[in-house]
Amino acid sequence: MRTLGHLLPHPKTPSAAAAATAAFSSSSPPHTLHDYNRLLDALARDGDGDAALRVLRRMRHSSSCAPTAVSYTSAMSALAKSGRAADAASLFDDMLASGVAPDRTAFSLLLHIYSSHLHLPSAARSVLVSMSRLGLPPTPIDYTDLIFSFCRACRLPDALQLFDEMRALNYPITPHTYAPIIQAYCINGDIQAAEALISSMRFTGCHPDVVIYNIYVHGLCKVGDFDDVERVIDESCRNGWVPDAVTYSTYIVGLCRFGYVEEALRQLEIMVMKGLQPTVVGLNILLDYVAQDLDMWAGKEVLERCQELGFVVDVVTYNTVMDHFCKKRKWLRVLKLFTDILKKPITPDVQTCNIFISCLCRAGKFQFAKFVFSSKGFMVDTVTCNTLIHAFYEAGREDELGFLFTDVNAGKIVPDTVTYNTLVDCLFRSGRKTDAVNLVRHTDGGCPVEPVARLAYWLVRSGHVREALRLFDDMLEKGLVLDSRIFANVIKAFCKKGPGECTEMLQLCSVLDRMLGIG
Repeated sequence: MRTLGHLLPHPKTPSAAAAATAAFSSSSPPHTLHDYNRLLDALARDGDGDAALRVLRRMRHSSSCAPTAVSYTSAMSALAKSGRAADAASLFDDMLASGVAPDRTAFSLLLHIYSSHLHLPSAARSVLVSMSRLGLPPTPIDYTDLIFSFCRACRLPDALQLFDEMRALNYPITPHTYAPIIQAYCINGDIQAAEALISSMRFTGCHPDVVIYNIYVHGLCKVGDFDDVERVIDESCRNGWVPDAVTYSTYIVGLCRFGYVEEALRQLEIMVMKGLQPTVVGLNILLDYVAQDLDMWAGKEVLERCQELGFVVDVVTYNTVMDHFCKKRKWLRVLKLFTDILKKPITPDVQTCNIFISCLCRAGKFQFAKFVFSSKGFMVDTVTCNTLIHAFYEAGREDELGFLFTDVNAGKIVPDTVTYNTLVDCLFRSGRKTDAVNLVRHTDGGCPVEPVARLAYWLVRSGHVREALRLFDDMLEKGLVLDSRIFANVIKAFCKKGPGECTEMLQLCSVLDRMLGIG
C-alpha cells in the first residue's frame, strides 16, 4: 500500500482530514504508526467514522503498525462525533479483545460516550469504577460528566454520592460541577436545597457565577417566587456576579407565565436600559405570552413598543401575534398586521400566508382568501391547500375550488395524506359518494392506506357496505395489503351505527372475512 488516500471520501471543502490525507499521500512509504495515528486524529476532528474504521482495519492487517490505545481512541472519537456512539462503545470492546490495554484517555472517552451520548449513567459509573481499580484515577472532568448524566436521568442521590466522592478526594470543584445539581434541585421544586448549595459554594471558596444564578432564577420563576428573584438580582453586585440577558429573559418569561404581563414589559424596559438585548427567539417567546393577554394588549401596540425599545422584529414575531388574533377570530387585526408586514422590509413566509388565509376563511372572506392564494408574491404549500379545501367545503362553496385544483393538477402543490382525507370527508358530507370513491381509487400510488381507511368508514356508515367490499377486492387483486387501520375504521363505523340487525351482522362478517383473507 503506497498511500491511504483511497481509504477516504473526497470532501467537497477542505478539512483537517483532507489536509492530513494530502500530507500522508505525499510522504514516502512505508508509513509509520505515527503517520496512521496522525491521520486517525484528523478523522476524529472531522467526525469521519467510516474512514476511521477503514484506516483502523488496515492497521490491524499491517505487520508493523498494529493499532494502539491511541489509535482506537481516535477511531472511537470519530464514531461518536458522527453520531455512532453505540459503535464507538463496541470498538472499545474490540480493543480489549485485541489485547490492547486502554489508557486513561480511552476510559475517559468511553465514560463520556456512555454519559453524554448514550445516556447510560450506570454504565458510565462502572467505567469509573474500573478506572480506579486499574490504578487510573478518574479526573474531575470524568466526575463532572457523570454527575451531569445522573442529574439528567433524574437520579439525584447518585449524583450527590459522586459529588461527595469528589470532595473526599480533595478534587477541585468548579461551578460547572455544581450547576447540574442545583438545576436538579430546582426542577424538583426544592428551592431551599438549591439556595443552601449556593451558600456552601461561597463558603468553600467556589464563587457562584452568572450561570449558577441563572439556573437559580429559573427555579424561582418556576414556582412563582418573584420577590426572591428581585432580591437575587438586587444582591448580585454584592455577591460578585452581573445579571445578563439570560437572567432578565428568564425573569420576563416567568412573569408572563403567571400572567404578570405589565411587570414583564417593565422588566423588558429595565433590561434595555442596562444595554442588554434578548435574542429574536427570546423576544418571540415573550410576545407569545404577551399576545395571549389580548384584553390588556393589542398585538400591534406590543410590536410597536418592542420596535421603540430597539428590538429587531422579524417574520416569526409577526406570525406569533397574528396566530393569536386568528384564534380569537379578530381578523381585522390580522389584516392590519399583515399589511404592516408588507410595508416593512420583512418577507412573509408560508406560515404567514397560512395564518392569514385561515383567518380570512373563518371570517367568511372567501374571495379575499382566493386572491391571496393566487397572488404570485406569496408562498403557499400543502397546508394552505388543506386549509382552503376544509373551509370551502364547510361553507358549501366547494364548486369554487377550481382555482386550487388547477395548481394541484399542475404539480405546484403536492397533496398529502391530510389532503386526501379532507377531500374524502368533504365529498361524503356534501353527498358526493361516487366522487370520493373515484378519488381514492385513482390516487397516485394506488389506494394509500389512510384515505382508504377514511373512505371505508364513510361507506359503511352510509350503508354502502358492498361498495367497500368491492374496494377491498380491487386492492387485493392489485397485491395491496389491507392495513389494520382499515380494519379498525370498519369496526368503528359498524359500532357507530349502533345495535345492528341480522343483515348488518352478516355484512360485518363478510367485511372481516375479506380483510382476514378468508372469504
